Amino acid sequence: MNPTVGTPLPLRLGISVVVAGLIVFTIAYAEKLGHRGQSALGFLCFLGTAAAFSNNLQRVKLKTLFWGILLQFSLAYAVLKFDDVRRVFEVVGEGIKTLIACSDVGADFVFGSLSKPGGPSGFVFAFKALPPIIFISSFFSVLYYLGVLQLIVRFFAFLMRYVMGTSGAETLSVSANVFMGQTEAPLIVKPFIPRMTKSELLTLMASGMAHISGGMMAVYISYGADPVSILCTCIIACPCSLYLSKLVMPEIDTPETSDGADIKVPRTHANAIDAAAGGVKDGLFLAMNVAAMLIAFLAFIALFDAIIGSIWPEWSIQKIMGILFQPVAILMGIEPSESERVGSLLGIKLAANEHVAYVKFTKDAVLGMNPTMKLGMGAGMGVVGAAIQDTVCLSQRSQLLTVYALSGFANFASIGIQLGGIGAMAEGRRSDLAKLGLKALFVGYMVTLINAAVAGMIMEPKPVQYFFNP
Repeated sequence: MNPTVGTPLPLRLGISVVVAGLIVFTIAYAEKLGHRGQSALGFLCFLGTAAAFSNNLQRVKLKTLFWGILLQFSLAYAVLKFDDVRRVFEVVGEGIKTLIACSDVGADFVFGSLSKPGGPSGFVFAFKALPPIIFISSFFSVLYYLGVLQLIVRFFAFLMRYVMGTSGAETLSVSANVFMGQTEAPLIVKPFIPRMTKSELLTLMASGMAHISGGMMAVYISYGADPVSILCTCIIACPCSLYLSKLVMPEIDTPETSDGADIKVPRTHANAIDAAAGGVKDGLFLAMNVAAMLIAFLAFIALFDAIIGSIWPEWSIQKIMGILFQPVAILMGIEPSESERVGSLLGIKLAANEHVAYVKFTKDAVLGMNPTMKLGMGAGMGVVGAAIQDTVCLSQRSQLLTVYALSGFANFASIGIQLGGIGAMAEGRRSDLAKLGLKALFVGYMVTLINAAVAGMIMEPKPVQYFFNP
């Protein structure tokens, strides 16, 4: 068999027809299928869509695909079904909340009442949501200096490489994405990036887009997102990133680290204090970037809404995105009656980024659970206020599945971010990175949708409350 021959067109068309039929069937009979049946067919549709876009379906290693899916389901089932495992995640989640509370102490000293949601100023995003990024970044920098993060990363890397048969470098980088961002995790395997195969590069990029960093994890938890769900989706995204990347672009070359990668990451700081200071600098840059990005993207959304509203008063960006991504939301397992609202968030996440979608998703992000601000919140708050009102109406199941689907960096801006970050580590591979950008975005986005579908199949029909509801 010639390894360079791609997927035959008849096979590609056949898969596309089957997937299209499954999509139509799932949407038409969503209510009769039940929540778990709806998510199960959605999982097959997402997997089939990835197979239809595969470079060379005949070269896909069934071992990687089978064990990757099994590992993803096993991890999700353990977290969502076993009380002891869930309690461990709850303890970690409470630890993150404690870190956020500690950052509040520093923010209160510097900003005073401006950092207190219950104060006279209400919830001020810049003074409440951004300080945790700075502290968490500093904290993780210290853990990295002490070697704690490396131990956890190596454990996950060993587990996945052993059962899935992926290369050491790509598996190590995927594991690092549980805690690190899409440009920080590749630093773990920086020496190997110049010689990575294209399949490994795709995995490297897609995994970064399928995860969120530790700092952003803390921010979303501070918004009110359930810590267990955030942690669970970041972990199950690891095997999913690997098997989905290998499904879309199977390995046809021999990776340099096919037998494993024993990498010793050099320490770049003199001591723990220096590491903490360096983390503060990185966190400050990230916080400023988040603030600037939100200002720009929310302003653009408001501008587009004003333009569209002047022509068609009943239309908005949110409504258009909701209609376009409504089928995707249904395939995840969202109630059909709520699918348009969740679909709008999925579209905004892709077109803008996940943070803008989260701000629109959680009223806690804007109102800070301040009951004095609930009256008339739709007036004067533009698209954010309207989206927040919609969020209140979402069922608990839809809220949880939306958390899974939004927790990833998969958006168009991430292509540029990775070109700059990863490209700086391997200048000679910049053209390959650019060519793989859209494919990595596709895989990363599909991973978040599959995570939601997997959770939808396993979770109880009536889960506990994850977001504040008045």
